[in-house]
Amino acid sequence: MSNDKKPTRLAIIFHRFETMITGGLVIMISVMILAAFWGLVIETYHLVLQGAFNTLDHRAFQSAFGMIMTLLIAIEFSRIIMHTYLENGREIIVKTVVLIAILAVSRQFIVSEMQAISPLSLAALAFSLLSLGITYWIMERAPLPGDKQLPEK
Repeated sequence: MSNDKKPTRLAIIFHRFETMITGGLVIMISVMILAAFWGLVIETYHLVLQGAFNTLDHRAFQSAFGMIMTLLIAIEFSRIIMHTYLENGREIIVKTVVLIAILAVSRQFIVSEMQAISPLSLAALAFSLLSLGITYWIMERAPLPGDKQLPEK
């Protein structure tokens, strides 16, 4: 065997390993999404039976929207992993990860009782959200590596 074939063989083995792990992640996240969705259905059913939505109890809405946002976050993670799995992509789309982080921090604002959060924690959440928003804005404005630059006037 020549030295040139060892890295190629190693790369093939590692690619198969990545594909196997990615497939397992997709299956596990799918099971988690189904379980969370079922939990949301049951919770919503109980809230409707208790009349919590009729009285416009804000805690019921916080709970329901928190569960919905958790599901959305899980679905987006699953979508990124599935894209990587199906497209044999090597990179995870960073902008999507930043958007998921924005969703996660926003979810924290929705499910938290503002009176119970310390001002320092609230400021940290706000700073995190602002930082993620700025990061996303910068990434949106930055040209992609293959894009042609327009000449400046």
